[in-house]
Order: sequence, then structure tokens, then C-alpha cells
Amino acid sequence: MYLISIDNNNGERILKNEPSVKIILENIIDSFEYYTLKAFSRTGVNFQIKRTKLMTHSYYVIICNNNGEYHTLSFYGTKMAFYSEGAWAYDADSDISSYRSYLEGNNEWDVVEMFQGETINTRETLRNIVNKINSGITYYYNDHIINKPGVDNCNTALYETIVRE
Repeated sequence: MYLISIDNNNGERILKNEPSVKIILENIIDSFEYYTLKAFSRTGVNFQIKRTKLMTHSYYVIICNNNGEYHTLSFYGTKMAFYSEGAWAYDADSDISSYRSYLEGNNEWDVVEMFQGETINTRETLRNIVNKINSGITYYYNDHIINKPGVDNCNTALYETIVRE
């Protein structure tokens, strides 16, 4: 149920796509000056009305400065379990859906922009994410409440990779 609510692709597909995500991020790092990075949080699943401490999901939006095209990026669990391998997902259905809803003004996912008025260092933040991909960090759904070593969830992964100027 959880995996279906976040993406039409299952956790295994998100895991298999992570090497492609890494290549995309490395290409953006090479031309970082053409991109802006923003951070958002939202409800954990699409049928939840408001964000709660336990059910909050954080993600990045990568915006191309030339044409306004955007993509989302976040760390997801790869199984319906407290722990899983975890992987960075590019344009997960729920992230895209929630961001579009936010842009359109109906904000069905209770999306809020984090760090408004601050600049996120695109190159250094994406380098940190690539390092996370290379590190073997796994997923623990409750890591933002009970911080454990060697694991992240979407929230802690964002806070541990973001570089603000």
C-alpha cells in the first residue's frame, strides 16, 4: 500500500533506477550554474490531509533556470517495512503530483517550501547526494524521530545533504 501510494513503480524499480539518477545528478553538477534547487515537505501519502511529525515527506525540486523545467528528487524506502535498502528517486509520482498541486494552488498534499528566502548551493548539495548514493546508507522510516547511525529516511537524507549559502 505504501509503495503504491508514493509511486506507480515498485520499490525494486526505484532501486534499479538509482544508478541512472546518479548519472543525471553528476551531469547537473557539471553545469550547476543553470539549475536552482529548492526543498519541500508534504504529507506522507496522498490520502493524508495534514503533515504530522511521523508522516512528513521531504524532497528536492531541481529547476532548470533556462526554461523552468523541473524534476523532483528524494530518498525512498524500497520495501513496506521499517527498514529497507532505500534509494534516491527522480520524479517519483507522488513528489511530482504534490509539487504540481502546490504550483496550481490547490495544495492537496499540504506542501510547504522549506528554507524560504535562503539559497541552496546546488553543486555542493548534489555532490552530497551522490556521496550518499555511494555510501550504502539504508532506509529507516522513523529516522527523523529516532536518529540511528547508517540509516536515513527522506527527511534526514535531505537535512544531511543540503548545503545552504
